[in-house]
Amino acid sequence: MLYFENNVEKLACVSCDYKETQTTKEVTKASKTNSGVIGVFKPD
Repeated sequence: MLYFENNVEKLACVSCDYKETQTTKEVTKASKTNSGVIGVFKPD
């Protein structure tokens, strides 16, 4: 699921409990390079 907490975009998997936070800088960069995409998450 994708959600916002304190104006920070967060991603969490409901199956495996994986969690990731994306900074505003990363969101801005992704939205400029990927038209129509809110954010791009790349798990480690």
